[in-house]
Amino acid sequence: MIQTFRAPLTAGTVATIAAAALIAAPADNSSRLLAALAAPSNAQVTLSAWQNPIVALLDSGELAENYVFGSYYNGGDVPTPGAGEANWPYAGFDQTGGDLLNYLLYNTPELGDYFYVGFLENLVAEAYLPAVQQLQLNVVDYVSVVFSGLNLAARELATGVWDLPAAALDAVELAVAGQFSEALTVISDAIISPIVAAGQSVLDVGNYVLSNVAARASAVIAALPQILTTFAGSVIGGVPIVAQQAIAIVTGVVSSLSTLNFEGAWNTAVNGLLGPSGIQGTLLNLITGAGIQTGPILDPETDIPTNFVPSFRTAAQAAQRTLTGALETKPATTASSVPAARSAARLGNPTPTPSAALSGDAATAAADSPPAAEAEAEAKDTARTTSATAQADASDHRATKRDRIRRGSANRAGN
Repeated sequence: MIQTFRAPLTAGTVATIAAAALIAAPADNSSRLLAALAAPSNAQVTLSAWQNPIVALLDSGELAENYVFGSYYNGGDVPTPGAGEANWPYAGFDQTGGDLLNYLLYNTPELGDYFYVGFLENLVAEAYLPAVQQLQLNVVDYVSVVFSGLNLAARELATGVWDLPAAALDAVELAVAGQFSEALTVISDAIISPIVAAGQSVLDVGNYVLSNVAARASAVIAALPQILTTFAGSVIGGVPIVAQQAIAIVTGVVSSLSTLNFEGAWNTAVNGLLGPSGIQGTLLNLITGAGIQTGPILDPETDIPTNFVPSFRTAAQAAQRTLTGALETKPATTASSVPAARSAARLGNPTPTPSAALSGDAATAAADSPPAAEAEAEAKDTARTTSATAQADASDHRATKRDRIRRGSANRAGN
């Protein structure tokens, strides 16, 4: 079996081209595909020998086996002639644009972002449902930020309590020197500043969690119409195809019997009901395959919605990928990592303990207080830089991870 590797840059380019294409099934899909999937004509079946129904079933079984266990995907790196028909036989991929559609299935989240032809291999390559995995990562991130924020708040309070005796001594010395206003400032700062800093840390945590949850919930809601459209396209487009194919089989059998062509009637029934080119193969392509191409595909944005009926598997995988992207959404303004960044800044720059201010200069006493504003500004800059870098690297990281998983699967298969 042929193993392919996805290039992250190519995948991103193709995803950009095809992202606008919502998969919907037109009303006339079944009539356009009928010529490709209809039962053989009387002339065709007359020239052939009597069809073995066991062989027809075995051929359908081979198709089913490939769609469940096939650890290959041809034409995923570049549109390769014949790759679409090889991966998805009896699904109309031998038409114009079939190889391009096959390529987009492999590279575009809106079309399922396939790894392998086989469903089980595809599931193993992704470890488990990617949307569930991303949701778990989000929850773990929220818990981590909450604990870090609460830890920082407790640290601010503990530092304030620890430094309070020294601040009180400073205040007494200032008062003895007649600097009552400065003494009041020192003691109030020693009491109020830790409380304010702790409260700010808690607010930062709440803002981070709420802003991220709101942004991701909005993205999920915005993605639901596309997801529902894809599932609707699978059902609405698939039912007429199967129905018209069944009608074509019955018509072919009746037509053959009317001319006493018993061999033709037999072959039409066997191939149509049991063979991979008949109802069996059509159902496999509409359920565990990629779907059925019903017309030429030259422009993905306009032709895929009208000339492609997605399978249930494609709709499910596309939903997973779309939800994963929505759950990775970042808020427009990131106060995001401020709690953690500020915590790191404070741990790296311990708060100095106020010393006695005997000079009588209030500015000297203020200089001995914790440099909170400077540390906070530095922490925010660090947070913004980290967030921007993480967002820029997200796409390449995911593509690299997928290739690594794929190489691991190939090594296991080789062993």
